[in-house]
Amino acid sequence: MKAARSLIVALGCIAAPALAQDTDLQEPGFGEISCLVEPGRHAALSSQVPGVIERIDVQAGVRVAAGDPLFSLMRDVESASVELERSRAAYASRRMQRNQRMIERNMLSESERDEIDTELRLARLQVNLANARLQQLTTRAPFDGWVSERLAEEGEFVDATPVLELVQLDPLRVEAALPLAAYGRIAAGDVIEVTLSSPVGQRYSAEVIHVDPVIDASSGTFALAMRLANPDEQIPAGIACELGGIVEGGDA
Repeated sequence: MKAARSLIVALGCIAAPALAQDTDLQEPGFGEISCLVEPGRHAALSSQVPGVIERIDVQAGVRVAAGDPLFSLMRDVESASVELERSRAAYASRRMQRNQRMIERNMLSESERDEIDTELRLARLQVNLANARLQQLTTRAPFDGWVSERLAEEGEFVDATPVLELVQLDPLRVEAALPLAAYGRIAAGDVIEVTLSSPVGQRYSAEVIHVDPVIDASSGTFALAMRLANPDEQIPAGIACELGGIVEGGDA
């Protein structure tokens, strides 16, 4: 993302001198302002806990839905722990049942009743804890998207090392660096015409979602981010584009 930001700033600087000469801006457009189409979201996915990868369920280029399993670590120890805690909980439950009649007849002391009840509750909590640890070994997709890169293989030990990269293509994010003369003339919610380069070569409307309040002093530009709807996911991320003008009353 830093490399993309540097490219956008460089492109914005090329366009800045021509635009700075006209403080009224060229209506309805902003002159030749280059932009870049990026994924709407990008995530480098690693495991919640360290371990050895047992299975990777996806390949690069595969589309996944939020919640789909992506990869799992070896789980022999955690599975055995779950079975152990379930056995303890079952024993505590049987003990409670055996003593239930005595409890109802007040034949047990308060401390004895409390001990039996606490033992059962703690055993059930231990089952929940063991199950939670087991679930941590499976990493699931945090959002709908595409697997863009596979960074590890089955059998590798991972800690905080990314295993997969996931990107979202709907919506896309359009980023641009605009010259200082345009500051204050664009606000979040505005809709701007965007012309995409090859292989798309078409015009679309993108909604402004963020105007950077900090000016880059070295380049005399500020960052602009837009949301570009891509419901059919036919527009690829990573292509260049050019800003047009603000679409009056437009909907992105």
